[in-house]
Amino acid sequence: MLIRYVLGAALVLRGCRCLAQSGFPDHCSDGSPLPFASIEVKQAIDSTCGLSGAPTATANSKLQNEVKDNFCAGMGGKTPETLTPQMLADLQAQTKIVSGFKKEPSDRQPLTALGEGKLVRMKAFLVEAHHANLGTGETVNCNGAAESQNDIHMAMGVTANTQECDGVTTEISPHYRPASWNEIGHFERYHPATKKYTPDPGMAARLQAHAYRITGQLFFDASHTVCPCGTSCTPARSSLWEIHPLYAIEVCKSGTACDENSNSDWMAFDTWWNSRVPLKKLRGPHAHPNSEPH
Repeated sequence: MLIRYVLGAALVLRGCRCLAQSGFPDHCSDGSPLPFASIEVKQAIDSTCGLSGAPTATANSKLQNEVKDNFCAGMGGKTPETLTPQMLADLQAQTKIVSGFKKEPSDRQPLTALGEGKLVRMKAFLVEAHHANLGTGETVNCNGAAESQNDIHMAMGVTANTQECDGVTTEISPHYRPASWNEIGHFERYHPATKKYTPDPGMAARLQAHAYRITGQLFFDASHTVCPCGTSCTPARSSLWEIHPLYAIEVCKSGTACDENSNSDWMAFDTWWNSRVPLKKLRGPHAHPNSEPH
């Protein structure tokens, strides 16, 4: 079954690649729409940056970018496999792939054998979030510097009090990013005096008050090294295995058991967010001290 899945994922990417030259496809090779098509918002980057990212990226980076940009892991009505943050940390311990800045592998077959490309979901709490790589960009997003051109990095944990270094990573792509999802990246507030972002109290209280169910593609970010507690590297994380990109974000309904395998326990984040009283908009330049090299 895994072999059939891997071959299918490869065909998805090849099927979409012909569209990547002029922009980013808004559907999969079988004609099915993006997983969040009902709330997607066309972004400027969708017309200028295709699946392989920056034309100047290395061949290995382009290969990884195409995997990062796969919104079609669920094509054919697949059911997500349930994971936990600890399972991502355990998978890291099983992974012997060399990783680090500009060390992306030329062959990702060993990673697909470990599960890269699977449709997965995870119940977790939000630990931290920000629009990543602002001012510098990364090759997958054609090195755009603006908020609308970069991923939203979400650190997730078993509880909202989990240390970021014990957490795992999920990423929201800028492509067709829904307006409500973009607000998650405003978890942090910019302080002109220190030129750093710190959590915005109102946003943090709102976003950390409940559990999330995250659905997307299992992906190994080979551009980094793992940074668990006790190390001084950044960004802090217990595993390079991520859910990236995200296909669905849900919040637990009040009064339920928050069972990750019970659809009735969850509400779409977009529905929940739009039912809230709007918070005050952030002010100040958008630059983040934790920008990640790519």
